Amino acid sequence: MSRTALATAVLVVLVLGASGSTAALAAETPCPDAANQRLDPRGAGPLPGGEGPADFGEVPEACPGRDVLARLRGTLLVASGYPDYYGNVAASAMLSLRYPLSPRVWLSVGLDVVTFRYVANAVVRSHAFDLGPPTFGVYRGFAPGAGRGALAIYARLLLPIDTARINGVLLGGELGASYWRPLRSRFSVQGGVAVPLPVTVIDGQVHGALRPVALVEGVWYAGRGVAVSLGASGRTEVTPEPDLLSVAARAALRLVLKRGMNAALAAEIPFAGSDRTDAVVSLFVGWTPAARPAPQPSTAGAVAAEMSGDFAAVRGLP
Repeated sequence: MSRTALATAVLVVLVLGASGSTAALAAETPCPDAANQRLDPRGAGPLPGGEGPADFGEVPEACPGRDVLARLRGTLLVASGYPDYYGNVAASAMLSLRYPLSPRVWLSVGLDVVTFRYVANAVVRSHAFDLGPPTFGVYRGFAPGAGRGALAIYARLLLPIDTARINGVLLGGELGASYWRPLRSRFSVQGGVAVPLPVTVIDGQVHGALRPVALVEGVWYAGRGVAVSLGASGRTEVTPEPDLLSVAARAALRLVLKRGMNAALAAEIPFAGSDRTDAVVSLFVGWTPAARPAPQPSTAGAVAAEMSGDFAAVRGLP
């Protein structure tokens, strides 16, 4: 079995296993509708933008959840002025899964199922379809206090499984934190930092770069099942050469649909930095399985518990 087929099989198994119960989430986290948090149009963290594969280098949501998300993303770069005459159009389809292990710990798996790139460099043109690489993340959530929102720290790996590279591999690691806080009934703020370290290995030579990302957004609950977010993100390179890669304005529209479905449209428009990407536009469609109700005690058990409590009260026991 090839590495690509193995990664796809693992993702499918985890998706099928996402039907486990998460009823305890609502009681132990400060997140909105914690057992089905994606059904809240305000969300609990920013939608992924940028050009990183399978959300690598993107600030995630700060709240746990159990959901499957598909994303169609398009990026555009046009440098028509002399001496470049360069253009790059890319489109990708990604499938991701989040799965809670406990009310405060959860996992994520992401895979770029297919990526199409069209590059025009003066009179030279090329295009290709590729698959991968995948990412795997582990998250730990915290509750700073009542009304103070949710905080999550995480670690994520970029696995060297893809078809785009023939003479080398791309891999990496990432650390970061995400924060979400409600302000009023119709407003919230969210953001975080990510510190990815992508590493490219070509013919035995290792090339790494430390590229921190910071992001902040405000969210407005516009009506039943509709929310709008506006914000900005910044990307830098610390090593090997210090550089401001991009500063971008971000906007997103989230919709809650029926039967556990939700959709979103997000755009990121860079306006400063050395990265010449003109725009990144993403369309999201997600599904959250309905939470299973917590088991209720039997009638006999409830009566026995009540009688036991009454007996303790009569004897003056705590």
